[in-house]
Amino acid sequence: MLVQEYFKTRKDLLETALDSYLPFSNEEPKDLHAAIRYSVFTEGKRLRPLLFFAAYEMLNGRKNINRLERLLPIACALELIHTASLIHDDLPSIDNSSERRGKASCHIKFGIPTALLAGDALITKAFEVLTELKSKDIALKCIYILTRAVSTRGMIGGQAVDILSVKKKININTLRYIHLKKTGALLQAAMELACAAYEAEENITITLGNFALNLGLAYQIVDDILDEVGSFEILGKEPGEDSRNSKATYSSLIGLEKAKKIAEKLLRDSYNLIKNMKNNDILLEFVNMIKDRLP
Repeated sequence: MLVQEYFKTRKDLLETALDSYLPFSNEEPKDLHAAIRYSVFTEGKRLRPLLFFAAYEMLNGRKNINRLERLLPIACALELIHTASLIHDDLPSIDNSSERRGKASCHIKFGIPTALLAGDALITKAFEVLTELKSKDIALKCIYILTRAVSTRGMIGGQAVDILSVKKKININTLRYIHLKKTGALLQAAMELACAAYEAEENITITLGNFALNLGLAYQIVDDILDEVGSFEILGKEPGEDSRNSKATYSSLIGLEKAKKIAEKLLRDSYNLIKNMKNNDILLEFVNMIKDRLP
């Protein structure tokens, strides 16, 4: 199967499932449900659920879209949590971003109070969706993995350190921590959720988790670079946002060339972690996709 066809079919499956889980915009409270749908259906890459699908199918040893139907609650939960984090990130009190994926941010279109509630609602919906898994043992494992990834030890913790670091001089280790938690934790969760659904051995779970952390850090470093030298068409928002918000980036701390070299090494490490695994072609394509974004 062509990689492009793989992404399209899995993404279409996910979009249909997301649509079925979310309340319609004409249901009360209408503004809140409209804000939720607006934020979820804004041409997202769906990176996290697609990584989840790819890891599971690699472990399973065959690509069969029909076998993914029972795993849709997990894939949707990942995307709902990610969307919630973007809504909150864009708020004036955090990143103060007026655009997301080429469109007005949720708080610009619907107001700050509704945006806050939309993010909260998406997080709670994610865990509600996970309870629909047929295996309650796997459901409990997935809830544990995702709550840990979102917690103060994961995504929210990274966000907290990021907020406290604005307009402060921080070192590269602190910035690395922020990126690993804000971006890496949910990508790592995608791998761990795939392993939980497949009931993989612990060493496989650790390896794929490390693959995702390297991939996530590389992705964020590339974003740092693109925020400095990229364009609106690439970013879906105006470049230079980090600089305007007085936020540290890899490129501002160590320079563009050194940041690029670190990203390249992380991508090589990601590749090396899975290069000997069977049926790894889709996961390797994720490595190549991030590499292709490097300017």
